[in-house]
Amino acid sequence: MKRYSASEVARILQTDKEQIKKWSFHFSEYLNPKANPEKGQVREFSIEDLCTMSYIQMYWDENPDMENIRYGLNAEEQFQYPYNDFFTSEYPIFREYSDDIHEKRVWMFGGMGKADTLFLADSYKKGGDTLIDSGIKDEDNIHFFYPAIYNYRHSVELYLKDILVTMDVQLPNDGITHNLRALGNLFKDAILLKFNVVPPKWSEMFIYSLDEFDPKGTAFRYGLEIEVDETFIDLYHIKEIMNRFSNSMHRIKERYNTLQTED
Repeated sequence: MKRYSASEVARILQTDKEQIKKWSFHFSEYLNPKANPEKGQVREFSIEDLCTMSYIQMYWDENPDMENIRYGLNAEEQFQYPYNDFFTSEYPIFREYSDDIHEKRVWMFGGMGKADTLFLADSYKKGGDTLIDSGIKDEDNIHFFYPAIYNYRHSVELYLKDILVTMDVQLPNDGITHNLRALGNLFKDAILLKFNVVPPKWSEMFIYSLDEFDPKGTAFRYGLEIEVDETFIDLYHIKEIMNRFSNSMHRIKERYNTLQTED
């Protein structure tokens, strides 16, 4: 997490460095320990400290009501709007690499961090697994189920697109499609052409069932009305089918790549 010097905090808040030192002294219990270091050490302020300083500045005047300021800080009003704007203005969500990057808690996008379609398909599938496991384990987590099923549907879409692109099959609308039935039909034709076999019935029914229930990929994403009678999903069952489907897609791709190498 980025740290700020007293001069930087003063610049951001458009005040002077001595004022920052005074606030740090009076309200030290609300700041990180390095904001009031031992003699000879440099002051360091966190992004949370910026919010706190901004709040103090708002209510500071010639005769500041110290107890009233502390009352607000105790209620954590400094982390509410507008004081918490520093979380995005000074510490953006998407940022360039810097020395304060902690590898275990960040993920790289763009450049060498580009993810391929199979990786994304696996990611959505595993995300769905985790959500379903958490929801079943704790009945209070019923809000996990919509994103879980959405993850599975999107994962199926990505698996199909990855296989089709690998086999040089032209995707509908240049790939900008959520139509699982169309993708499933192309997949079936491609498997027949490349391997002279028909995909197992269970995988075809899985694809078509998701398409019939959610043809546009919006039912679980936006919570749009689902135009069917009350329908139930066995969560363990769909997770098991999703596992079988994922494993099948990986085997198909590995087999195809092997054949291409042999040729």
